[in-house]
Amino acid sequence: MANRAVRAMLAVLVVLALLAMITAVYYYARVKPLIRGGRVQGVYASLPERPPVGGFGFAAEGGPRKTIADLRGKVVIVDVWATWCPTCIYTIPGIVALRNKYPVESVEIIGLNVDDEGWAKAKPFLQKHPEINYTIALPSPAPSFLLQSIVDLKPLGEVSAIPTVFVIDRQGRLAGKFIEAGHERGIDDLVVSLLNE
Repeated sequence: MANRAVRAMLAVLVVLALLAMITAVYYYARVKPLIRGGRVQGVYASLPERPPVGGFGFAAEGGPRKTIADLRGKVVIVDVWATWCPTCIYTIPGIVALRNKYPVESVEIIGLNVDDEGWAKAKPFLQKHPEINYTIALPSPAPSFLLQSIVDLKPLGEVSAIPTVFVIDRQGRLAGKFIEAGHERGIDDLVVSLLNE
């Protein structure tokens, strides 16, 4: 009887050790690179440095799936946010101000919601915030990885803190990435620069 209990205990310990190893491998192979990539921000000033992101897809409620390539000819601002994020809510007036500043014909603004419940969370939030005057959409297809603020939005890029704002040039190439709040001036300056290219 004692041997059986010892063997059972050893089996449990082996299973737990295997689970710990699998978890560690998954974290270091999948999660940690997303966190690292999500922390990289900056502006790609020269055209050859800008990675193409035209294949990134999104869908507004009730609308067809679109890609960044469908918006070719416009500067595109993608604000990655979630309803549970206080900093995201704090930055909404700045995004509204950008929408008011630039004509729809030259600048498209997309609030890309990454709530894990999608429209079920976004719709009630939008009803409480009628001041939002730009397109709200969900990634389409759904991200291959989504855990709170860690999101894989390939080919647009990785996100590890929200809000994260991506600015895309008229040819569908990533021109800048701004993480968290406080970048309103930098985003605006980049948009002006891209409109003058």
